[in-house]
Amino acid sequence: MRYLVIGGGVAGTTVAENLHIFDQHADVTLISATETVKKVTNLEKTGEVINTFDVTDSTPRGQYYHFICGVVTGCDLKQQTVVLADGRSVSYDKMCIATGAHPKVLYPNNAHVVGVRDTESVQDLQNRLKHCKHITVVGNGGIASELVFAAKLCHVSWVIKDQTISSVFVDSVASKFLLDSLQSKSGSNNDNDESSSVSKRQIFSTKVTDNKSCVMGSALGPDWYKGYSLDGPSSSKQLEIEYGCEIVSIDTDSNDFNLNIKLTNSKTLQSDVLVSATGVIPNSELFKDKLEVSELDHGIIVNKRMQTNVPSVFAAGDICSIPWRECENWKQMRLWTQAMQQGFYTARSMAASEDDLIEPDMSFELFTHSTKLFGFKVILLGRFQEWEGCECYFRITEGVEFVKLVLTNGRIQGALLIGETDLEEVMENLILNQMDISQLGESILDPNIDIEDYFD
Repeated sequence: MRYLVIGGGVAGTTVAENLHIFDQHADVTLISATETVKKVTNLEKTGEVINTFDVTDSTPRGQYYHFICGVVTGCDLKQQTVVLADGRSVSYDKMCIATGAHPKVLYPNNAHVVGVRDTESVQDLQNRLKHCKHITVVGNGGIASELVFAAKLCHVSWVIKDQTISSVFVDSVASKFLLDSLQSKSGSNNDNDESSSVSKRQIFSTKVTDNKSCVMGSALGPDWYKGYSLDGPSSSKQLEIEYGCEIVSIDTDSNDFNLNIKLTNSKTLQSDVLVSATGVIPNSELFKDKLEVSELDHGIIVNKRMQTNVPSVFAAGDICSIPWRECENWKQMRLWTQAMQQGFYTARSMAASEDDLIEPDMSFELFTHSTKLFGFKVILLGRFQEWEGCECYFRITEGVEFVKLVLTNGRIQGALLIGETDLEEVMENLILNQMDISQLGESILDPNIDIEDYFD
């Protein structure tokens, strides 16, 4: 069986490396637009579904697959061939599209606006920051949050449309915990002994509330900023956060800085560079007239076997759109953890025959994500964001840990764990088992109770 995988990101390499597990005679070819691919390393299972791992750039070698460095410019799904930019043609019996996504870059034609998505773009940003006294970051997800934390020795303005930071992952209570911790760290000068300050512009309250011609590499993984020096030329770092606003316009009519950035709050920022980190768009343009593509998020729609509407073609990772759910406590988010999980399951599905009964594995029963925010370990489980009718339990130790459990009818449906809580495995089990913990109530988070031992 000739298998073809397009894309050298986490999803693509996971598919290519695991096809041999399910088909020992597999003839696998991987096509990547860059000479290096993203490889999962230091994989550690901390629960039934929860995994922690690193993502590294790797030169393809070994016995798992043949490697072709090239850009796919066309495909014939009937003849089952793809064409590369250099004129080469590659045939297949089954194909997986794992070409990922590209960042939604505001003002992509402006030389002083950059997106952060792959290794090359981080290297570009590193070189720019050496000469930047003031940078502006727009966006409120993982990349933006990590960049705001990692950038040093410069003035950082963080523009977010929400009323709290890192709202993609955390609620207003956790946001306050993170920001207070960031202030505390800055005030203690532990960050390279530099003088830093954070300007808060809002009092928190607890409430429920592209340039397509450029070939981009594969998406970054966890801790992507490590190994890079994101230092500016100043003697200290200052962070200002502009809440509840967006960018109206930018122009280059500035004497001392490259950009004038006008915001909806009537403020104008003078900045050397604007970093756009406002989400991603699946790279489905090449296939939109050949495969069924979601009008909502532009991803290639797949069924429960990760198949497209063409049976011999599969999709995995950021490129795909999953309209189905195995469980209410799972949802699709374009993250490296899901890219790995989907890659493994897609390899299993591709190696099976049409008559084989293939059901989604446990990773589709519970949403899990492990990352870092502002230097803290962060674990997201299930429906970690509250909704109307749910109940939330909190345990907060300032500067150390933050624990939130989301429950309905005495059963845990989701959890947000910040810091070294050591609760991820037991909370994962309680969500999967849907055990009634009504008899414990909020005492389940009593630090004097060994919860893991109690439920064992």
